[in-house]
Amino acid sequence: MMPMSASALTLQEAVQTALENNPSLQQTEYAIAVREADLKSAKGGKGVRVSGSSSFNMSKTEGNNHSKSLRGTISASLPLYSGNKLETQIKSAELDIETARLNFYQAKDDLIYQVATAYVDALESLATAKVDLQTEENYAAHENYIALLYDAGAKAKIDLLRAQVETSNAGQTTAKSHAAYEVNLVKLATLMSVDSVSNLTLEEFSTALELVELENFLALADENRNNLKADAVNVEKGELNIELARADKRPSVSAEVSTGFSSVYDSWHPTPDVTVGVSASMTIFDSGVTDAKIKAAEIELERLRLAMQNDINSVHESVVTAYKNLKIAVMRLRTTKTAVDLAEEERYIATEKYNAGEGILLDILDAEQALATAKKNFVSATYDVTRYRLDLAHAIGDTMSVINP
Repeated sequence: MMPMSASALTLQEAVQTALENNPSLQQTEYAIAVREADLKSAKGGKGVRVSGSSSFNMSKTEGNNHSKSLRGTISASLPLYSGNKLETQIKSAELDIETARLNFYQAKDDLIYQVATAYVDALESLATAKVDLQTEENYAAHENYIALLYDAGAKAKIDLLRAQVETSNAGQTTAKSHAAYEVNLVKLATLMSVDSVSNLTLEEFSTALELVELENFLALADENRNNLKADAVNVEKGELNIELARADKRPSVSAEVSTGFSSVYDSWHPTPDVTVGVSASMTIFDSGVTDAKIKAAEIELERLRLAMQNDINSVHESVVTAYKNLKIAVMRLRTTKTAVDLAEEERYIATEKYNAGEGILLDILDAEQALATAKKNFVSATYDVTRYRLDLAHAIGDTMSVINP
């Protein structure tokens, strides 16, 4: 993992660092190079193949007679017709490259989404921790004021004890929320493949995604999602695999040229022979092996088609879920903001009444709790809007468009 310098860390910088360092993404990228090598191998099957062999023999008979001989052959062959097998293998290798690239693009979008989500989670936990800290400070202020009144004989000890307990409980809540923030930073650092980001300051960022009709987002998902494109390519390759299996029923023809030489002891003069010809071969009977391969390829094609339909259904479900969650989050954002304003007013009234001797401590504690809950709900709604925008953008296959509107 790489160290990070102490400074502010924007979401764009976090995403870029992850794209450069994340080993899982790098593995997916290397798969493209592997498939490109496979294509070269497949194309090589249509070229000239040269092979050679040699042998050396020595014999000894009675009377100390002995002999030595050296024999060798060099041959070359060129496929003329393969029953479309070689051509199908080349096309299949080309499709493998396309699939590898689509898988890389999908993995890239997945990583961007994961980093952005982890970043939002960290921001939300930090905002929640700030609310909890403010609540703790409010309880501490009430405790200090009640302690002064208790020392003056104006309040009962039970009020002071209750205030102290509430302050202590608020401190525990603050500690837990800060720990949650630290855990989210660890998750973010892992995705970025850096040692730590705990010394960095995260920055708020804006997102933009207009809520058009749901059908528009479903159409965009069908058009943009790279995993769905990869499924379509896999189906095409499945069709090629059937053709590849059927090729075993067809003859193959190749041109061949070979030369041999031999030398015997006491006469080390090579005597090369050259043979040129065309050969053809065809499997007449194989106990049903080829038919079984064809049947297996046909079944696999149906499986690939079902897998593609399953992925389409899953993507559509993700789009619908994110769309509905976003609409609800936007509505929650409006209502929770109003709730915070009302809770602020309630807290002010309860505090003033208590300070004037007309209220009870329970009114203040209830008001503080209501204010903390309202603020946390507002924080949750605020970041849920961002989170569900990311969910929807990822569901349609274009997470970066939300981060850089």
